[in-house]
Amino acid sequence: MITLLAVFTSSFSWGSSNNIPPSNSNLTSLLKNDSIRTEAKSQFMYYAQDFYYELGDTALNYQAFSEALVGYHNLIKYDKLQRQAVLTVIDFSKPSSAERCYIIDVCNRKILHKTIVAHGVNSGRLFARHFSNDDNSHESSLGFYVTTTTYHGKYKLALRLDGVDHSNSHASSRGVVIHGADYATYEFLEKNGGTLGRSYGCPAMPHENFEQVVEWIKGGSCLYIYHPNRSYHRYSRYLNRSNYLEDFLWFARS
Repeated sequence: MITLLAVFTSSFSWGSSNNIPPSNSNLTSLLKNDSIRTEAKSQFMYYAQDFYYELGDTALNYQAFSEALVGYHNLIKYDKLQRQAVLTVIDFSKPSSAERCYIIDVCNRKILHKTIVAHGVNSGRLFARHFSNDDNSHESSLGFYVTTTTYHGKYKLALRLDGVDHSNSHASSRGVVIHGADYATYEFLEKNGGTLGRSYGCPAMPHENFEQVVEWIKGGSCLYIYHPNRSYHRYSRYLNRSNYLEDFLWFARS
């Protein structure tokens, strides 16, 4: 697992003479203490802000990024990620004309790649406004995904996605994958008045650099598709769990 404790201040102690962290069950118990829980949330906030500033790209929506970090850490806690060194954020609050997909190197805190990405045809035109988990909806689905395996099909190389939120649990049965598409290129954007084409729900990307994109994120990494949708935020499985705070405990101030 990636070690993150170095980002915290030295004003906390493990509460034991040999500095050995307590077991996970003890961490869960500690989080029931309101003051400790509040402190852990503060430590996470400092970590997220520091990470964001190091990325050095204010075009990346901080809210989308910080939520992606929450889910990323929760997914690690539930042993869902085989590849923890990379985090992908797609921000559907932005128009399709914007570069709204970010692939982030978590270990070195840098953006590996950013690009345009298409949304579902029934989600909207320039902006994605409607989202669905239903078969044949042809809408995009919000939430956390785990990348799985590749295959070659209609769009040549494609990357399968496992939807792990309530809002995207049918991703596999719907055939929602990441693939390259002619309608999701910068050339298409220029020729069509600054609007990308749209998919049947897949986050489609330019063909250019697509093989490298797949190489970066395939095989069990975290993908978060963000939008400030109230229903999603209310019921999200991995945004609303507090297990991530276990990584941000230096316990009670001594």
